[in-house]
Amino acid sequence: MTEPVLEIEDLSISFGPAKHRVTIVHEISLRIDRGEIVGVVGESGSGKTLTSMAASDLLPAGAHRDATKWRFEGTDLMDANRAQRAAALGGKLGVVFQDPMSSLNPARRVGSQLSDAARFWGKRSRSDARSDVIDRLRRVRIASPEQRVDNYPHEFSGGMRQRAMIAMGLMTTPSLIVADEPTTALDVTVQADVMELIKELNETEGTSVLLVSHNIALIAEVCHRVLVMYAGRIVEEVAASDLATSARHPYTRALIASVPSVDADPSQELAAIGGVPPDPGHLPPGCAFADRCPLVTDRCRVERPELVNGVACWEVD
Repeated sequence: MTEPVLEIEDLSISFGPAKHRVTIVHEISLRIDRGEIVGVVGESGSGKTLTSMAASDLLPAGAHRDATKWRFEGTDLMDANRAQRAAALGGKLGVVFQDPMSSLNPARRVGSQLSDAARFWGKRSRSDARSDVIDRLRRVRIASPEQRVDNYPHEFSGGMRQRAMIAMGLMTTPSLIVADEPTTALDVTVQADVMELIKELNETEGTSVLLVSHNIALIAEVCHRVLVMYAGRIVEEVAASDLATSARHPYTRALIASVPSVDADPSQELAAIGGVPPDPGHLPPGCAFADRCPLVTDRCRVERPELVNGVACWEVD
């Protein structure tokens, strides 16, 4: 069996001192095979961004990570120190952040920033790195890359900045790209263009992708497999092709129902998920979705369901 690009088991992420630690992500497992696009979807605060940061070894200061397995391209990272992790991930894992305006240095030319990775990890000369940058800008459909390479970030449109961030992630020809909300604050047409670009890179380069988003419609369109997160846990894992018709968890079905459709009656109100997510520091003893769930039973409130056969719900066969 082919070694997965990324494999994490029983990942938990918490914050605070030992006696008052609050766990935000609870014992999730994640596997991404070569050439696979895996989507992670959920509301704000579900833990999806922290999960992607843990996979990229970019957790913020003060975060505590626990897991039983963490492997990247066959390398065991569980007991590795920061330098060893950087050597294993550097140049092989690219990251696309959700806010390119804050991720790009406004005082440096775009090309100069993109060339840093090629020069550091690829040991490329300055001139070769510049050629690489122009090639990557062309691959992400930025017109006139020979001129744009010398522009500053403010001279790029929002969509161009996001494509530049994708180009940055591609500078070292990585095995895996982690994209955290890559379409945030972009209009619908630009969102579709960015998603199509990610899909195209996956198909032509064979690059694996971990795609994080709150937009379940975009996730379903691009990914091969989808992980649905709620209150720091994976509540459903489903093939993207089956998402619209075969989703089983009430939360997943509610997310799908809340997506507007061009065929829907314009006079009909969109479905909304009532209530609010629970406080991460005071989770209920049972299912975290119980207070918002239309299928809730007494058992749901006192006993938490495990993820079994791709779904964590007592009321689903």
